Amino acid sequence: MDRGNGPLSRRELCGLAVAALFGLATPASASTAAEDYVTGIADQVMRLANNGQKGPALKSQFASLLNRYINLKGIADYALGPYVKQLPAGRRSEFYALVNNYAAALFNYYVADFRGTKLDIVSTTKQGKFTVIQSFITGSGGREQVKWRLVPSGGGFRVADVNVKGVWLTISMKDRFSKVLKASKGDFDQLFAELKEANTW
Repeated sequence: MDRGNGPLSRRELCGLAVAALFGLATPASASTAAEDYVTGIADQVMRLANNGQKGPALKSQFASLLNRYINLKGIADYALGPYVKQLPAGRRSEFYALVNNYAAALFNYYVADFRGTKLDIVSTTKQGKFTVIQSFITGSGGREQVKWRLVPSGGGFRVADVNVKGVWLTISMKDRFSKVLKASKGDFDQLFAELKEANTW
Protein backbone atom coordinates (compact mmCIF):
# COMPACT_ATOMS: atom_id res chain seq x y z
CA MET A 1 0.00 0.00 0.00
CA ASP A 2 1.53 3.31 -1.08
CA ARG A 3 1.11 6.25 1.27
CA GLY A 4 2.83 8.92 -0.79
CA ASN A 5 6.33 10.32 -0.57
CA GLY A 6 6.93 10.05 3.17
CA PRO A 7 9.57 7.87 4.83
CA LEU A 8 9.48 4.52 3.03
CA SER A 9 5.74 5.21 2.55
CA ARG A 10 5.62 3.32 5.36
CA ARG A 11 4.57 3.39 8.92
CA GLU A 12 4.76 -0.39 9.08
CA LEU A 13 8.53 -0.17 8.61
CA CYS A 14 9.07 1.81 11.82
CA GLY A 15 10.23 0.20 15.03
CA LEU A 16 13.46 -1.67 14.53
CA ALA A 17 13.01 -2.32 10.83
CA VAL A 18 16.32 -0.93 9.71
CA ALA A 19 18.03 -3.15 12.27
CA ALA A 20 17.47 -5.86 9.69
CA LEU A 21 20.40 -4.38 7.87
CA PHE A 22 22.90 -4.90 10.70
CA GLY A 23 25.69 -7.41 10.08
CA LEU A 24 27.66 -7.68 13.32
CA ALA A 25 28.93 -11.21 14.00
CA THR A 26 28.68 -12.74 17.47
CA PRO A 27 30.43 -15.77 18.97
CA ALA A 28 28.98 -19.10 20.06
CA SER A 29 26.30 -21.19 18.41
CA ALA A 30 23.57 -21.83 21.01
CA SER A 31 20.19 -20.12 20.80
CA THR A 32 21.25 -17.96 23.76
CA ALA A 33 23.98 -16.44 21.56
CA ALA A 34 21.39 -15.54 18.91
CA GLU A 35 19.18 -13.99 21.54
CA ASP A 36 22.10 -12.04 23.00
CA TYR A 37 22.94 -10.79 19.52
CA VAL A 38 19.42 -9.50 18.91
CA THR A 39 19.21 -7.97 22.37
CA GLY A 40 22.52 -6.17 21.80
CA ILE A 41 21.22 -4.57 18.61
CA ALA A 42 17.98 -3.51 20.27
CA ASP A 43 19.84 -2.02 23.24
CA GLN A 44 21.96 0.18 20.96
CA VAL A 45 18.95 1.40 19.00
CA MET A 46 16.89 2.14 22.11
CA ARG A 47 19.82 3.89 23.76
CA LEU A 48 20.08 6.32 20.86
CA ALA A 49 16.31 6.81 20.72
CA ASN A 50 16.18 7.53 24.45
CA ASN A 51 19.12 9.95 24.63
CA GLY A 52 17.00 13.08 24.12
CA GLN A 53 18.69 14.27 20.94
CA LYS A 54 16.80 14.96 17.73
CA GLY A 55 17.24 16.35 14.26
CA PRO A 56 20.54 16.19 12.34
CA ALA A 57 22.58 15.26 15.44
CA LEU A 58 20.50 12.17 16.12
CA LYS A 59 20.37 11.25 12.44
CA SER A 60 24.16 11.40 12.34
CA GLN A 61 24.40 9.00 15.28
CA PHE A 62 22.00 6.55 13.64
CA ALA A 63 24.03 6.78 10.42
CA SER A 64 27.20 6.04 12.35
CA LEU A 65 25.57 3.02 13.99
CA LEU A 66 24.40 1.73 10.62
CA ASN A 67 27.80 2.32 9.04
CA ARG A 68 29.37 0.25 11.78
CA TYR A 69 27.06 -2.75 11.70
CA ILE A 70 25.13 -2.65 8.43
CA ASN A 71 25.01 -5.53 5.97
CA LEU A 72 24.33 -2.88 3.36
CA LYS A 73 25.31 -4.35 0.04
CA GLY A 74 23.37 -7.59 0.37
CA ILE A 75 20.18 -5.92 1.58
CA ALA A 76 20.35 -3.06 -0.94
CA ASP A 77 21.05 -5.44 -3.85
CA TYR A 78 18.19 -7.70 -2.78
CA ALA A 79 15.85 -4.71 -2.68
CA LEU A 80 16.69 -3.93 -6.31
CA GLY A 81 15.60 -7.40 -7.40
CA PRO A 82 16.08 -7.90 -11.16
CA TYR A 83 17.12 -4.26 -11.49
CA VAL A 84 20.37 -4.93 -9.65
CA LYS A 85 22.03 -5.83 -12.95
CA GLN A 86 21.05 -2.44 -14.34
CA LEU A 87 22.57 -0.42 -11.49
CA PRO A 88 25.33 1.67 -13.15
CA ALA A 89 28.70 0.40 -11.98
CA GLY A 90 29.95 3.92 -11.44
CA ARG A 91 27.07 4.75 -9.10
CA ARG A 92 27.10 1.74 -6.79
CA SER A 93 28.91 3.52 -3.96
CA GLU A 94 26.48 6.43 -4.25
CA PHE A 95 23.53 4.05 -4.13
CA TYR A 96 24.72 2.26 -0.99
CA ALA A 97 25.44 5.59 0.71
CA LEU A 98 21.95 6.84 -0.15
CA VAL A 99 20.34 3.69 1.22
CA ASN A 100 22.30 4.12 4.44
CA ASN A 101 21.22 7.75 4.72
CA TYR A 102 17.63 6.72 3.95
CA ALA A 103 17.72 4.20 6.78
CA ALA A 104 19.22 6.70 9.24
CA ALA A 105 16.59 9.27 8.28
CA LEU A 106 13.86 6.68 8.86
CA PHE A 107 15.14 6.06 12.38
CA ASN A 108 15.31 9.79 12.99
CA TYR A 109 11.82 10.44 11.65
CA TYR A 110 10.20 7.75 13.77
CA VAL A 111 12.42 8.14 16.83
CA ALA A 112 9.46 8.07 19.22
CA ASP A 113 8.61 4.58 17.98
CA PHE A 114 12.08 3.33 18.82
CA ARG A 115 12.01 4.39 22.45
CA GLY A 116 11.82 1.44 24.81
CA THR A 117 13.18 -0.05 27.99
CA LYS A 118 13.89 -3.68 27.08
CA LEU A 119 13.56 -6.43 24.54
CA ASP A 120 11.62 -9.51 25.67
CA ILE A 121 12.41 -12.76 23.83
CA VAL A 122 9.33 -14.95 23.40
CA SER A 123 10.71 -17.83 21.34
CA THR A 124 13.68 -18.97 19.28
CA THR A 125 13.18 -21.57 16.55
CA LYS A 126 15.07 -23.05 13.60
CA GLN A 127 13.56 -22.75 10.11
CA GLY A 128 15.96 -24.32 7.65
CA LYS A 129 19.15 -22.26 7.68
CA PHE A 130 17.43 -19.47 9.61
CA THR A 131 17.17 -18.88 13.34
CA VAL A 132 13.91 -17.01 13.92
CA ILE A 133 13.47 -15.01 17.11
CA GLN A 134 10.10 -13.67 18.20
CA SER A 135 10.35 -10.70 20.55
CA PHE A 136 8.63 -7.63 21.96
CA ILE A 137 10.06 -4.18 22.56
CA THR A 138 8.60 -2.80 25.77
CA GLY A 139 8.27 0.96 26.21
CA SER A 140 5.97 3.62 27.59
CA GLY A 141 3.66 3.19 24.61
CA GLY A 142 3.19 -0.53 25.17
CA ARG A 143 4.73 -3.55 23.44
CA GLU A 144 5.86 -3.70 19.82
CA GLN A 145 6.20 -7.16 18.30
CA VAL A 146 9.40 -7.76 16.30
CA LYS A 147 10.45 -10.98 14.57
CA TRP A 148 14.09 -11.45 13.59
CA ARG A 149 15.50 -13.83 10.96
CA LEU A 150 19.18 -14.66 11.48
CA VAL A 151 21.62 -16.60 9.33
CA PRO A 152 24.96 -18.12 10.42
CA SER A 153 28.00 -16.01 9.64
CA GLY A 154 31.61 -16.53 10.66
CA GLY A 155 30.79 -18.54 13.75
CA GLY A 156 28.14 -15.98 14.72
CA PHE A 157 25.11 -14.43 13.08
CA ARG A 158 23.84 -11.82 10.69
CA VAL A 159 20.32 -10.43 10.61
CA ALA A 160 18.85 -11.40 7.25
CA ASP A 161 15.47 -9.76 7.80
CA VAL A 162 13.12 -8.36 10.43
CA ASN A 163 9.33 -8.28 10.67
CA VAL A 164 7.54 -5.35 12.32
CA LYS A 165 3.73 -5.11 12.36
CA GLY A 166 3.57 -8.18 10.14
CA VAL A 167 5.78 -6.68 7.42
CA TRP A 168 9.19 -8.05 6.39
CA LEU A 169 11.67 -5.23 5.74
CA THR A 170 13.46 -6.72 2.73
CA ILE A 171 10.21 -7.45 0.90
CA SER A 172 8.86 -3.96 1.61
CA MET A 173 12.04 -2.29 0.35
CA LYS A 174 12.03 -4.45 -2.75
CA ASP A 175 8.40 -3.59 -3.48
CA ARG A 176 9.11 0.12 -3.09
CA PHE A 177 12.26 0.18 -5.20
CA SER A 178 10.68 -1.97 -7.90
CA LYS A 179 7.66 0.33 -8.08
CA VAL A 180 9.82 3.42 -8.62
CA LEU A 181 12.04 1.74 -11.20
CA LYS A 182 9.12 0.21 -13.07
CA ALA A 183 7.37 3.58 -13.27
CA SER A 184 10.56 5.25 -14.51
CA LYS A 185 11.32 2.41 -16.94
CA GLY A 186 14.56 1.60 -15.16
CA ASP A 187 15.75 5.19 -14.73
CA PHE A 188 17.88 5.08 -11.58
CA ASP A 189 17.86 8.87 -11.36
CA GLN A 190 14.27 8.59 -10.17
CA LEU A 191 15.16 6.09 -7.46
CA PHE A 192 18.14 8.17 -6.37
CA ALA A 193 15.88 11.24 -6.20
CA GLU A 194 13.43 9.42 -3.96
CA LEU A 195 16.22 8.25 -1.67
CA LYS A 196 17.54 11.81 -1.45
CA GLU A 197 14.14 12.99 -0.23
CA ALA A 198 15.18 11.52 3.12
CA ASN A 199 17.17 14.73 3.64
CA THR A 200 13.91 16.68 3.84
CA TRP A 201 12.08 14.55 6.42
